[in-house]
This record gives sequence, C-alpha cells and structure tokens, in this order.
Amino acid sequence: MFAKTTLRYLTRLTCVAAFALAVFDSHAQTNKDIDFNKQYKGIVVNAKSVLNYNLSLEKGGIYQFSILQQGIAVYYTLTGAGNHLLYESDYPDDTSGYEKFEYSPDTSGIYKLTISRFNDPENPDSGHISIVVKSLTKQEIETRFRIRKELEPENNKNVTTIDIDHFWKAFDNLPNCKTFADSADCFQKFYLNRGTNGLLDFIQVRDLTAEKFVDAVSKNAAFYRAVRNNTLEAKKAEPGIDEVFKRFKMIYPDFKPFKVCFAIGIKNTGGTVSNQFVLIGTEVTTSFDRDSVTTETILNKIIGIVAHECVHTQQKPHADSSAVQCPLLYQSLKEGACDFIAELVTGTPNHNEYGEQNEKRLWIEFKNELCNQNIGGWLYNGYSVKDKPADLGYFIGYEIAKEYYNNSADKNRAVGEIIGMSDPIRFLELSKYDQKVKR
Repeated sequence: MFAKTTLRYLTRLTCVAAFALAVFDSHAQTNKDIDFNKQYKGIVVNAKSVLNYNLSLEKGGIYQFSILQQGIAVYYTLTGAGNHLLYESDYPDDTSGYEKFEYSPDTSGIYKLTISRFNDPENPDSGHISIVVKSLTKQEIETRFRIRKELEPENNKNVTTIDIDHFWKAFDNLPNCKTFADSADCFQKFYLNRGTNGLLDFIQVRDLTAEKFVDAVSKNAAFYRAVRNNTLEAKKAEPGIDEVFKRFKMIYPDFKPFKVCFAIGIKNTGGTVSNQFVLIGTEVTTSFDRDSVTTETILNKIIGIVAHECVHTQQKPHADSSAVQCPLLYQSLKEGACDFIAELVTGTPNHNEYGEQNEKRLWIEFKNELCNQNIGGWLYNGYSVKDKPADLGYFIGYEIAKEYYNNSADKNRAVGEIIGMSDPIRFLELSKYDQKVKR
C-alpha cells in the first residue's frame, strides 16, 4: 500500500509556504506545548526531525488527534508518565492525508505527542504536517457514551452491517435539508456519529467527512439510488464470511481472523483494512455494470473481496530492509497473492482473459520495469489506464504466486510463504515464473 501512495503523491508534492500561519522550523519543536482546538500548520518534518509536544490531559476527557501529512509519511506516539507508551501509529502507508486517533486518559497529567519521519526508503526525506488536537465538550462526551452503549450489541459481532442502515437513514433525510451545511449535519448526525467501531476505522483510513459525503451523493445521486437494494443484500453475507474464515484456517493455521465491517463510502473504496477490521465499501462492492443481478451474484462478489482483504491482514507491512527494494514487483506480488489465496479459500477461479491471452508480452513489459518506483502503469490505475484493462500488476503477481505454489511440494507451507513474502526478488526466483513464461 505504501508504494501506491508514494506513487500517487511524490509527483504532487508542493510547497506549503502559502499557509496563513508561519512555517515552523522542525528542530524548534521539542517540548512545545499544544493548545486544544487550534491548528498548527506548515510544520517541517525531515529525516532528522523528532517533534515533541506536551499536552495537559484530564481524566475521562476525550481527545481527538489529527495529523495532516503533506508530502511525507510520519510515525507518531503518545506517551504518559515515565515515557510509558500509550498509543503508536500503525505502519504508515500515505505521504498525504490524515493520520487520526483518539485517546481518553485514566489519569490527569502531562502527556507527550512525538512525531518523526517514518523510516522507509520510499518515504520522501522531507515534507510538512499540520496538527490539531480537539478536546470534546462535556455534552459531546455524554452523547458519545450514549451512542456507544446503543451500539454494543453490534460491535460485539464479527460482521457488522448496521452502518448500512444508518447511511440510508441519512440519505432519506437529505430532502429536508435546505443548505450544504444542513446536509453535512444530516450525515454527521445520522451516520458518522452513530458509526460502529468498524466505521470509525473506515473514517480514519479513508479520511471520510460529512462534507465529502454531501459532495459524493450530490454528484452521484443516481448511482446511490441504483445500488441501494444491492447494499441491503450485503446484510446476508455473514454465513459466507464465516465459511471463508474456516477455510482460511484450514490452509493457513496461523490465520488470525479480523472483524468485517460493511459501510457505505464515497464511491472510492471497495475494500481495505485497518488494524482491527476488514472494511468493505458496500456501495462499490455491490455495484455491477448490468441492471439485474441475483442475491447469489452479489454475495459471491462480496465473499471474494472479503477473502482478498483478509490476506492483506495477514501479510507483512513492508519488505525486508535487507532485500532489494523493488516497489512494483513487491506491490504486485502482495496484491496477486491476495487474489491467489482468495481463490484457494473460495474455490472461485480468478480468470483474467486479457492477461492469459497476452501473458508473455505483459511479462516482458513488466520485467523491464521490475523495480520501478512508479507503479501507476500496472496498479491502482482504473481511472487513468486506456486501451487495456486496469491493474494488470494483480495478474502478474497472481501468476507468480500460483507458479510458486504449483512448484512447491508442501502446499500448506507454500501458502504461508506466499502470505509472508518479504523479499520480492528472491520470491520471484524461487517461483520459476520467468522460466515458465519462456517455455
């Protein structure tokens, strides 16, 4: 995932000197106090930066931390007395966008937020961030606890779908809204504020806001109306997902099931993962090019996407630092491995007619770019590719993983090695895929 976002943003890094607030020198940030609900913009972060911020937090308070990354991925921690670690970032995979988390202290005192550049060879050496720490009011906290109590039964489930209902509740109330602000309040009140734990992760992972939902729905109203009944069919997917987990455990004993959350997004995500959830953008997952589809067709598509995303939850977050860094090959192998393992788990063949008919030519082209940091010609290019199918890197990665599996005497061990792949060049060599294509 990091390689994808690196590609997307490396060519778009821009100077933030035009911010209304002055740019801070990164080396002057140690032990700086932060005021709540105030924006600190244009803070420089580079390879030598270690930014420390002191915060006075009260027991029982709820504090929302928001770090906007602008051209650099950052690693952050929150520590308490004695530098006791309370929270740390997951593996950053974006050089642009928000890193958000929330914390409620057990004791009042001085806490420290520390931010530094995420140490990854694909991460730019310098960039900027903006920081806001919001302190929720007493009324906001009381409302939060009431909603959390109401959602306990749903949050205890392995598969949550109630966020779908909450979205359509907001959607149905939009005709009562007279202004953009009214519409944003509608989504905030009926949908985002009532989010399950999974939706809360979704909000963070995809930086979802009420304003973005208003914009997406206003531009794609016909799409949302057309897909509505399909999204409701997703509520029937739990038995199939349980079967996926069961089969996954059979071929990969180390499998650790994640919870699955079905929510409605802004038409930009079919499936992704957080630290705790497989997150399904149900409006994308249940959409089809044709008007009439069956419940079975919808559920089969959902199960395939869940199986794919489940593999991501088991994979290593990045390649070994000692391995040859090959962003295109590495990311294609990760995605292709998900497709191949999902095929083993679901029993549904992963056919790519274009890829199969042009495999030799595609491999020659791919091999010439093997370690390219720019992966946009092969991955995540659905909106830009022309004259051929998108995401052909998935096909290449799938075929390499499949060949590795076919050439392995111990199939169960091969599954573990495919999932645990962290040295892409070595994996390619062991797969003997190059020799297979040349035959």
